Amino acid sequence: MENKTGKYFKYAIGEIILVVLGILIALQINNLNEKRKADIFEKKLLEDLFPYIESNSWQLGMSIKGSERHAKSAEIILNHIENSLPYHDSLKYHFSHAISWNHPTINNSAYETLKAHGMNIIKNDSLRVKLGIYERGWLETFNKRQHDYFYSTASPILSELFESVVIYGEMKPNDYEELQKSKVYATVLRTCIANRNDQIYWYNQWLEELNEIEKIIAMELNENQK
Repeated sequence: MENKTGKYFKYAIGEIILVVLGILIALQINNLNEKRKADIFEKKLLEDLFPYIESNSWQLGMSIKGSERHAKSAEIILNHIENSLPYHDSLKYHFSHAISWNHPTINNSAYETLKAHGMNIIKNDSLRVKLGIYERGWLETFNKRQHDYFYSTASPILSELFESVVIYGEMKPNDYEELQKSKVYATVLRTCIANRNDQIYWYNQWLEELNEIEKIIAMELNENQK
């Protein structure tokens, strides 16, 4: 009887062990499947995000070049004013471009989709932190500052000095000699130069960060393909 009882307990323990092992194996398989699904989903989100990062980088690059041209136009006009250089028709272009500004059109729809699913989907800590650049909002602040300065401060001054005020076109002064004497106009030009240089600096900062994000995403996608 004792032998039968001992065998029964051994058999019962063996069955329990087998059941526990089965459960553990099933959990492991389930975890692996969930991880595989999460990896596939992360890869899809990164693939969707990548072209938007490239597009935004291009937008910033074009805005940097535009800001450099506008700053150069303002410097050319300021040089003519400060050194009493004669008027010529090529200045019409620079009068207009000196007061113009560039604002990159940033598309963050793929980032918003990613954020809606939860940023913890991104396993790379460095990438997750760098993507926070989309939350800073200072690009919009820059554009608003340029918009407000132009319409509230610069435009009323320019309207008194030019036949018409045109952005990205040509402008002709009512009286070039009087324009050269205008201290407020010189102040507008210096402010535009300072604002353009400020934009160039921060756009370059953004561009460098986006380039880093591009590299990390490319590495992550290559790693997922292995």
